[in-house]
Amino acid sequence: MGRQDVRHGDGALQGMSIGMKHAKAKGFTLIEVAVALVILSWVLGSAIFMVQQYADERLRLRERFFSSSVAWNRLMERYQDSQGWIAKSGDNTKQRKGVDDQAGQGWRWTMNIEAAMGQDLYRYEVTAGSEDSERNAASLAMFLIDKNP
Repeated sequence: MGRQDVRHGDGALQGMSIGMKHAKAKGFTLIEVAVALVILSWVLGSAIFMVQQYADERLRLRERFFSSSVAWNRLMERYQDSQGWIAKSGDNTKQRKGVDDQAGQGWRWTMNIEAAMGQDLYRYEVTAGSEDSERNAASLAMFLIDKNP
């Protein structure tokens, strides 16, 4: 084909070859899009993993907190019993078990009583955990002088 003159707004002529015009492609190549998708999936996967870890740790902390509260309550009840502040339980076994309700959930506890060195000195250890789990999330111990453990 031949050459064609094109007149612009300022009146100048500029030659342009018809059929030889190449427009510069605008946009992303397939490789660029693929790399961007790989990076995006990696970032989103990491974010989901972090949210899951946060939720799991939050549940573990909740379980430890309430288990510790149940164990502490059992020890304080035993202390009050030894001081005569509350009525004696009448249970003289060396191992006691039970379930307390706290925060709308059952928490199992086990108290072991062992004679320690000394007269009327006993070691009280309470382990506690969620009723749904076999694992103990908290364990507390105290020594107490008690005539009737």
